[in-house]
Order: sequence, then structure tokens, then C-alpha cells
Amino acid sequence: MDWREKLFGKCLVKCDSTGTQHGKFQNVPTLEALSDCVEDGEGAVCGIYFSFANISDTSDDFGVRLEEVYRQVQPRLKVVQVVLWAHVGTPEGFVERETGFRQSLTGKPWFAVPFHDVDTKRRLTQKYSIAVGVPTLVIRGRHVRDALLDDPLGERFPWPAPPLHEVLRGVELQGEDGGKLYEDLSADAVKVFYFAAHWCPPCRAFSPGLCSAIAAVRKRRTKYANTQLILVSSDRSEQSYNRTVQSVSSTEALSVPWSAADARATLPAALGVAGIPALVITDPTGKTLTANGRQHLAADPLGLNFPWAQRPVSVLTEQALLKMARHPAVVLFIDEQDSEIEFAESVLTPSAESYYEECSIQFPGFCPYQNSSDDETMDFDYPTSKHSRMKKKPFKHVMFYIGIDGTDCADMLREHICLDDAVPLLTAIDFPKQRMVTMKFGDEITTDSVQNFVDSYLSGNADFKPLKPYSEKC
Repeated sequence: MDWREKLFGKCLVKCDSTGTQHGKFQNVPTLEALSDCVEDGEGAVCGIYFSFANISDTSDDFGVRLEEVYRQVQPRLKVVQVVLWAHVGTPEGFVERETGFRQSLTGKPWFAVPFHDVDTKRRLTQKYSIAVGVPTLVIRGRHVRDALLDDPLGERFPWPAPPLHEVLRGVELQGEDGGKLYEDLSADAVKVFYFAAHWCPPCRAFSPGLCSAIAAVRKRRTKYANTQLILVSSDRSEQSYNRTVQSVSSTEALSVPWSAADARATLPAALGVAGIPALVITDPTGKTLTANGRQHLAADPLGLNFPWAQRPVSVLTEQALLKMARHPAVVLFIDEQDSEIEFAESVLTPSAESYYEECSIQFPGFCPYQNSSDDETMDFDYPTSKHSRMKKKPFKHVMFYIGIDGTDCADMLREHICLDDAVPLLTAIDFPKQRMVTMKFGDEITTDSVQNFVDSYLSGNADFKPLKPYSEKC
């Protein structure tokens, strides 16, 4: 599936089409509406404008400024508007909301997500961590609201982020054991940038959990042993700054010094941060892996899926159990050793990647709040491997998980489906159809045997056993 359809679905509405004054919007295929947009590189840029229908037009100065800039930089910018509501408990009913939707869009020179496509709106809002009641623009995953407001003529469009290595070049990061230049950090260190301030109560509440998760990740996974937490303070005084530094000292954190005011002021733009507390995780080269680490950590407090980048295979968490109420899953149960986790990833990933590629759908496991489905009402036709004679059959979106013995989620799932504690153990669990199938005990688990197992399950030719109805008490 094309990236544009993955973001917005198959159809958008044209806001300035004939008949909008009477509430009739023209539907346009997404690929046609955004035909000249590119995901990266040279070409038109797609901007996602999040607006709020129950904020008065006079107070939404950002929308006015966006329209002015849009006309300046056209056709280099294509905008897709996502109309939301600032307060869930607003008194308006369905009819009033649809009226507000139409009034918000009529005559705008761009496109919008359809009113009834609540699923896409929810997913985009969560994906980009949109603050309630704050209209903003997202370009290529980055919040550019402030950059647009500071550039009324669009002269610096598309407001590229300053390179991270340039912002921190020559900055000596401070730590309890002395200073260290950013460029001298371990070559294999994943960097966790934590934006916080002492005056921010949510930050003070968030810091202890973050420190615990970082410590657990370093201990559990060898490849993340050198993970480095870097504090970027938004404090208003050096005294408060020192308190914020102290709140993360247990993780041997480094911090951008108080004296490096320019770097501290520029880093939010470099990493696309719009508020605090915020957690952005980059790989050793500085490429962003996760921009909304705060939400991921809230859903995965033990950091089992750290660094929460897109992945075809995830470790079983509480959020995963809730998803399994709606979606079947292939789960490989293993011991808790680091080597076992590496093994599980190596044998499951090829089958999972093949599955998602064949179905042209996104990896479902990376977003903890992707509650609804780009697939909830769809069936997918999955062609089994080339050498298989099994016929393909439609099925619901399947997830791929690693269940680590000793974790609450894996133990609860085993108990619920009456599965013994043998490991490694590969099983496919389909709560919607109340059935399951387990690989024959003693069979060697390899990349090929996993693929054959998945093919057999998806074709419906496996030796299924009945399953008790799933309860969300898990």
C-alpha cells in the first residue's frame, strides 16, 4: 500500500469543490489528490493540518496564517486537514458536529479527511501526539507550527530541522562523572533525549518511571547496554535546572549544560518536540527511531519493546493482549534470556515481514495506541509461500509477538488458554474465532518451520483446537 493511503485511507474530500456551500464535498482518491507529493527528497510536501471545529475562527490565528503561507509556497505544499474537537464532552450532537466540520472546511484550498473517517483521525492524532485545542501543522513527522508562525512569507519552507549533530557539535554534555562531547559518545549508543523542566508537574511524575525503564532495558538487552539518556532542560533558572538534572541522576544521565542556551533552545526544533515532557529516541547515527516515546513508555513501562521503532515483531505487553481480543496473533513463547529474545526475533521476523508486505499493511505492533484498525472491517488475501500448495483464504489482520516467560502478560495469556510452560513454543491464537494451534512439541523452530506454520495457519489447514472466549480481564 502506498504511504499516502496508509496515512489517510483511500479517499479525501476536496474542500473547495463545487457544491460545498450546500454541504456537498467532492470525494477524491487519495493518490490522485496527493499525486505529486513525495515522502522524502525533492517534490511536493504533504502537510497534515490538525484543526478544532469548536474553536472560534477568530481565535484560530494559526489557520489564517497557514492559509497565507500556503498561497505563498503553492504548489510545493499540499495540505490535508484533520478536523477535531477540542473537548470530548461538548454538548453538540452528531448533526451539529457534521455542520461544524463543513463550516471549517468550506472554501479551503486543500483536502481533508472525511467527517465519518473517525478511525483515521484518531490514528493520526495519536501518531503525531496532537495537543488538544492547539491547531498545528505536521510535515514529514515534524511539528512545524512555531516555524510557520515565525516565517509568515514561507521563505524557509519546508522548515527543515537543523541537523542534530550540528546543534550539539562541540557541546560538552554534563554528567556526575564529568563532561563528554556529544561526538565522543559510544558508537553503538542509542540516545534517549528527555525534554523536561522542574516547574512541570507531569515531568516530575514521569522521570522515575523513565529511569526505571532505562535501567531495565540496559540490564535485559546487551545491544542496549550503552543506551544514553540525555536531558534537555526547559527550566527558567539554573537552580531549577540542577533539580531536574538530579531527578535523572540514577541513570548516569548526561545533560545539555545550562550555559549552552542556544543548543537547548534549538534541540526541540531539531527533534520535532512541541511540548514537555517529551521523549525522542535516536539510533547511534542520530536518526530518529521514536518521536513519541512518552506515550510508548506509558504503554510499555518495562521497556520490553524499546526503542519502540516500527517493527514487524513485538514483545507481548498488556496493550498487545487487548489487541488480541480483536486480532489473531502468532506468539513464540521463550525464556527471558537476551539470547532467546534475539533468537525469537530472528526466526519470526522473516515471516512477519513477508506477511505485511503481501498484505500491503503497516506493522501493527509499534504504535501502542493504534486501538482501531486500519483493518477492523477488512479481510486480507494472503498468498502462502511459493512452494506451498495451500490455497489462500481471507482472514483478519494478524499480529506477531514474542512472549517472555516470567512476564505478567505472557503468564496470564498461557493461563487463560491453558497452555503448558514448555519453551520455546510457537502458537497461533485467534480469539475472534475462538481457536488456536500449536507447533508440534519437539519440532525444531527455524525460519523455514515458522514460515510453514504461519502458512498452514493462514490457509486454515492447521490442526485447530477450540478456545474459550477472550475476556479483557487479561
